[in-house]
Amino acid sequence: MKSLLLKQNKNISISPVEDTQYVYVLPGDSTGVTNLELSFEKEGVNCEIIVLGKMHEGQSIELTTTSRHLVPNTSCVTNYFVALEDSSSSNYVGKIIIAKKAFQTNSYLNNKTLVIGEGTKNITRPILEIEADDVKASHGATTGRVRESDVYYLRSRGLTKKEAEEIIVEGFFESLVAKIEDGDVREKVLTGVKS
Repeated sequence: MKSLLLKQNKNISISPVEDTQYVYVLPGDSTGVTNLELSFEKEGVNCEIIVLGKMHEGQSIELTTTSRHLVPNTSCVTNYFVALEDSSSSNYVGKIIIAKKAFQTNSYLNNKTLVIGEGTKNITRPILEIEADDVKASHGATTGRVRESDVYYLRSRGLTKKEAEEIIVEGFFESLVAKIEDGDVREKVLTGVKS
């Protein structure tokens, strides 16, 4: 499966023709609304959407991902990982749309949020519209706060609070970044989430 790093854009619409990982790093220096849609029009195509990033103090993101399955035997896994600093927010809508003739579709939404600061806001809305039989479609969402005991442990090893939190955030993203098959894309994503 090839990996493709998407440019930061407000609206992205793709009709995949081969197995691909689509990777999107959330803008770290601005607020914005983003729509990312994959329309499956070719049978047998398997894709993954990987969206990740950190919202700095006061920033917000509104993101909608859509996996629109129009033909049989397609699959899509959508992973959305976000870390929220003080007073930042995430409003995520994950859509799975399976047309009537798109049987044997497999689609999954996975949303994980790490809260670093205070006054954050996190909204997650999975929307599944399923018109076909013989499909698998599901979703999962978790939100967790950085544990003070973890920060304390790292600070006892000589790190500042900020350095300790950065290491914890890197660990949060690590499992998702490790899924990126292309080494160059993986390095660019690591750079993007550290900013």
